Amino acid sequence: MSSSLTIFFFFFASTFLYTSSNSFNITNILNEHDDFSNFNQLLSETQLASTINKRQTITVLVVSNGALSSLSGQPTSVIKKILSLHIVLDYYDQKKLKNLSKKTVLLTTLFQSSGLARGQQGFLNATVMKNGDVAFGSAVPGSSLDAQLQDTVAALPFNISVLHISSAIMIDVKGDNAPTASPLSPVSSPPRPAESPNDDGQDFDEPPSSAPGAAADEPSENAGSANGVSRNDSQPAFAFTLLMSFIWWFMARLRG
Repeated sequence: MSSSLTIFFFFFASTFLYTSSNSFNITNILNEHDDFSNFNQLLSETQLASTINKRQTITVLVVSNGALSSLSGQPTSVIKKILSLHIVLDYYDQKKLKNLSKKTVLLTTLFQSSGLARGQQGFLNATVMKNGDVAFGSAVPGSSLDAQLQDTVAALPFNISVLHISSAIMIDVKGDNAPTASPLSPVSSPPRPAESPNDDGQDFDEPPSSAPGAAADEPSENAGSANGVSRNDSQPAFAFTLLMSFIWWFMARLRG
């Protein structure tokens, strides 16, 4: 009986450690960057931070303190919707974005999965411009691509990518007025997604499954252990867990 309990305990402990080793915390990541302290605080106040941490695959577009003035004075409910538009339900790092095969992609965000978005409000348009820069904007027809990709804050392929963009991506979540068009946009309307996203109407805080197709992409050249993110090789860890489990089982059999 004692041998069986020992084996069970080892399986439980090893599984717990293996699962925990692949976790991340967006609050800890942004805590290392004072320039994103306001954005970080808003993620906590709207409880979006905990939602991000429950995800297995995510990309967070963060905005510096000086570029958050457009959210000043807005109700918490509005801020939560706007910030959820900056949370992409897939893994995108700088390399993946700058090497888009069609130069533009429609990104599904946490706002879309909430069931609160109207029309194309829950999608982002990411486009590689003629000069090679990547620009973001709302996928609502007529929207401009005003948010420019600046740099990488943190990356852990294919779990989390935190990217710095130049400004907040604003949409009208209170009225029906469409955003004003801008010459900066290279397309008159956003492309249709290759697959219809699953708008399951879930709440922001409901932990969903990871985004499909992420594992097919190549990891970023600059990704690794940095900015509060610990990179772990899952396959060696899992193999080690199985090996140690077998050793404990074999020892228990010998004692029995």
